[in-house]
Amino acid sequence: PYPVRGLIVSGASLLTAWPDPALWRRTLAALDLLVVVNRFPTADAEYADLILPAATPFESDSYQFHDDWVQLRQQVIPPQGEARSDYQIFTELADRLGYGDCWPRDDEAKIRRGLEGTDITLEQLREHPAGVPLPHTPMRYRKFETGELRPDGQPGFNTPTGKFEFTSEWLRGHGYEPLPVYTEPVEGPLAAAELAKTYPLVFNSGARMQSTFRSQHLNIDGLRRLQPLPLVWLHPQDAAARGITDGDEVLVSSPRGQIHFWAYVTEDIVPGVVEANMGGGGPLGPVEWQEANVNSLTDPANRDPISGFPVYKALLCEVRRVVEKE
Repeated sequence: PYPVRGLIVSGASLLTAWPDPALWRRTLAALDLLVVVNRFPTADAEYADLILPAATPFESDSYQFHDDWVQLRQQVIPPQGEARSDYQIFTELADRLGYGDCWPRDDEAKIRRGLEGTDITLEQLREHPAGVPLPHTPMRYRKFETGELRPDGQPGFNTPTGKFEFTSEWLRGHGYEPLPVYTEPVEGPLAAAELAKTYPLVFNSGARMQSTFRSQHLNIDGLRRLQPLPLVWLHPQDAAARGITDGDEVLVSSPRGQIHFWAYVTEDIVPGVVEANMGGGGPLGPVEWQEANVNSLTDPANRDPISGFPVYKALLCEVRRVVEKE
């Protein structure tokens, strides 16, 4: 109903996570107020009116669950410099907005709130720093007969009909197909045959890397040594057809733009398909990573019709070897 005029970006980076970074640059520049909360510089921080340094997990008390085990995570050092935990930042913001009573006031109150309903106390966690097992609930079968699957306590399954549904009545009620239906990608070699003459390879991005997580960790030398450069995976057939060998600098182009990557030639990917690393485009790491924002190649208008989530895969691209620096 009204345009967004202010934004808090905490532990994230819109410019490296979402399609079309140029669009997001214009968006962030148009805001009246942008606040960035992070431990390290981000691409978004260049547009921020305020940058709030976030504390690390070692600078506050908290707790963590591991399946059926809960453990106290104790503070190792006090927050350094002006850093504060994300929780403290948002607690104080809630105070100023008149919602302070909705938030536990400090780390101890936060932990006690988080443990509610577990029959485990903060005192127990302090006595057992290695952790405390959660009460084990014996496995029960045929819960659909006893009403344990439904919030109303009635027998049946938690579906609109109460029955086990092979089709989704929820999706049908919202005007969607109740059964999974294959939909050809709108920017694929079949649906966009003419475009595929220029961009014949199927483009994918977003696969997990072992040395980084999205745009994080590029500032850690020891991790970056595991993979110093942003890579694009190609099958040997596709590489040979383009005169590309493993380790070559290449240019990956799509209808939206072009980005420099380095070729990783492998049979672990099928012919006709490439996979480009995500996470580049921020101020951390070497210039090769800073210039490798894979979302310059993706399309903000190409979205899943049900969730609205953008498509990061099943697009079209071409890869060619860089002879001279372009």
